Amino acid sequence: MKKIAVIGTGFRITGSDIPPKEILDIKGQNFDAKLIETDLPSFPVNEINRQISEIAIVEAGLRAYQKGFDGIFINTVGDYGLSSLRSALDIPVVGAGQASMYTAMQLGRKFSIVSIWPPKLKFIYENLLNLYKVSTKCASIRFISEDNDLDTLSDEKNFVTEMREGEIGQKERIIEECNKSINKDGADTILLGCTCMSPISYEISNNISVPVLNPMTLGYKNLEILVTLNISHSKKEYPSDGEIGLKQFSAMTKSFRETFSTNSRNNKIRGSSWYIVIISYFLYISELKLKEPLSESHLHYYFFFTFLITNPSPLKWLW
Repeated sequence: MKKIAVIGTGFRITGSDIPPKEILDIKGQNFDAKLIETDLPSFPVNEINRQISEIAIVEAGLRAYQKGFDGIFINTVGDYGLSSLRSALDIPVVGAGQASMYTAMQLGRKFSIVSIWPPKLKFIYENLLNLYKVSTKCASIRFISEDNDLDTLSDEKNFVTEMREGEIGQKERIIEECNKSINKDGADTILLGCTCMSPISYEISNNISVPVLNPMTLGYKNLEILVTLNISHSKKEYPSDGEIGLKQFSAMTKSFRETFSTNSRNNKIRGSSWYIVIISYFLYISELKLKEPLSESHLHYYFFFTFLITNPSPLKWLW
């Protein structure tokens, strides 16, 4: 039995290890799929939150690897942490965005992305299209929601839950934008812009005249194929410095992950600790880009700040 880890952005933590129903419905008999939740709820509404999502997913991927999983599926079209995990690990890692975009190129000449999210998140899709060098193959990106709808995400009932529950108005808007993509933009294939749209993908497909791609099921099945054939990503494209980089990242996040756990007594300290993780990540990336160590004074300030945040007793006067 091969073990597959399913990781998403996790802006809501459920405490369950059961993956989405759409994955269970198509899962191969020789595979055991488990949901690995991130320890940091986040939503990539802007660049800084996108970085938080990336760090959280990389950390969850490392946990999955240490637990002996045979493959990792990043269940988000944003593919956060995809390159980093491929560099760190020797098991196949598949992102829903890349897998579905390349599948779209097999089925037609031009595809459109139709997303439940608002235009504010357009930068995520544009970044991916440029990264995967398929921007000229994308006929359009169409959005269903408005920017101010993001303010309702923390509500029990919002535009995402309405879609998942099959609210007629939401489905009609999605179908309308799909048809506009075909008739006005020249798309011959539709790519749903979020794995959260998976519950209604078949219904959308039944009302559209061209192929409609569900990034969740496409990405997951792509990973099953790689695991079955014992094929993983090229280390020429995703080089690793062996155990060094893996240990650095694990050490950087271990104490902060424990501090952020649901059993933590101090939410402020938990939140502050993840800010330190982010600072650490940026310092690490800065060294890679500069190709030289950061100055001694920068490191002194960083370690002093880290000590204060991770040792709450000196900070009691702040609360």
